[in-house]
Parts: sequence; structure tokens; C-alpha cells
Amino acid sequence: MARPTISKIALAKNRAANGVDYSPRLGGLCPWCGEKSRIYKTTPWEGNTRIRYHRCKNPGCVLAAMKITIKSIEVDTSNVDTETV
Repeated sequence: MARPTISKIALAKNRAANGVDYSPRLGGLCPWCGEKSRIYKTTPWEGNTRIRYHRCKNPGCVLAAMKITIKSIEVDTSNVDTETV
């Protein structure tokens, strides 16, 4: 297996810091390996969004080895006003 390049690691690290989408069905996926990440912290709701912090549970993942935190953003669409103007 080829070693990951520094630029690819930096890109995945940046995606982890900026936030990945959170799906109630899939959770927050690791931007490096695509595995479902383990939630370790959830912030309170602010409006219709909240932030969760994850760690990849794949032992072979570069981000897991570096103990990089993955931020995910969950949006509650059930409270969104769908009335058209």
C-alpha cells in the first residue's frame, strides 16, 4: 500500500476541522477512510443546528492514528418552516 502524501493528509485534516455532514442514519463519516466515526462530544442545539465531535474508530486510518477530531454538523429539518411566500 502506498504511503499517503502530506497534501492528502492536510486536506483530510482540514475537512475534519471544518465539519462533515451528519446523517442520523450514517452518522459522521471519516473524511480519510469513510468509516463511521464514534461520537465523543455533542454540543447543545443552537437554532436548528448542533455540532458533534467524533474520532474515527478504524485502527488503520491515518486520522485515527493521529488522533484527529472530526467535526460534524447536524441540521434539524423538522423545525424548518416550509411555508412558501
